[in-house]
Amino acid sequence: MLRRALGMTDHERAAEDQKRKSAAKQAAEDRKILTDIRWELQEQRKYLEVFRHVVAKDVLTEVAAFTGERQYTFEKTVEQISSRRMSFARFGDGEFRTMLRSEFNLKFQPWSANLAADLREVLLFDGYDPETLMLGFPYPYRNLHWSGVWLDIWSELRPLLRTDLMYGNSHLSRPIFFQQLGQRGVDLWRAVWQDRQICVVTGENSRFILVPELFDNVKGSKVVYSTAVDAYADLPRLMKVLEDEDPDQLFLLSLGPAGTLVTAWLARMGRWAIDIGHISDSWANVFNDGKWPESLGVRRG
Repeated sequence: MLRRALGMTDHERAAEDQKRKSAAKQAAEDRKILTDIRWELQEQRKYLEVFRHVVAKDVLTEVAAFTGERQYTFEKTVEQISSRRMSFARFGDGEFRTMLRSEFNLKFQPWSANLAADLREVLLFDGYDPETLMLGFPYPYRNLHWSGVWLDIWSELRPLLRTDLMYGNSHLSRPIFFQQLGQRGVDLWRAVWQDRQICVVTGENSRFILVPELFDNVKGSKVVYSTAVDAYADLPRLMKVLEDEDPDQLFLLSLGPAGTLVTAWLARMGRWAIDIGHISDSWANVFNDGKWPESLGVRRG
């Protein structure tokens, strides 16, 4: 490079210098364009946020009014499960959309008419006892994702909800539960299964693990596996297996929408079952710098 520079003529050096200046000028202009584009996108995002709030305001107000009147707090939900030995089946956006939108498919649970119908029966308490089964309703988020969910389904969902009973908070096994309650949340859950024999029902090779910080106080544990994908199709076989299990166990479900159904079905059989979903990943996210549950794969890597 040095020899080449020394061997250049004055004209060549001037041309090379001009080329570098042109490149630097172009780079500066490109940076300015990118900065302007970024600013414009940020401004558009602000406008879209304002527009979203305006469009979703009435719906979000209705959702907030419903949860304010008909939903237990995080702490009260767990206390009701524990003190009244209530089974707890969670409904979230996946369950609601599966129930109401035939085009909706989760990556681990394809839609089917029978799955949608079974979820609707549980939500309506058609054949279920609200004295032994409590349903979970989502935390009333107002963010972009949940604004879209509520705008999409609220008009059809609202008539299906009971106004004569209380719902638990579905997000009690999600990161927000531990973010808000901290160690108190861990202690509340540990009290539920203190010195109890538990039976975990989850997908084969799933991510669910009994993290010691949550579960090292159980009397004993076993795992019954379903399929990692489309567990709903496996439910006839799975329920026969669970019918032969010790009825005095506490059944813990981590099985997506199928887990919502199995929890309700076990409750109808007189068993105690709790749909705990991603509780271990949620604990790890808050207390152990783990990844957000949905960013992880369906199966263990």
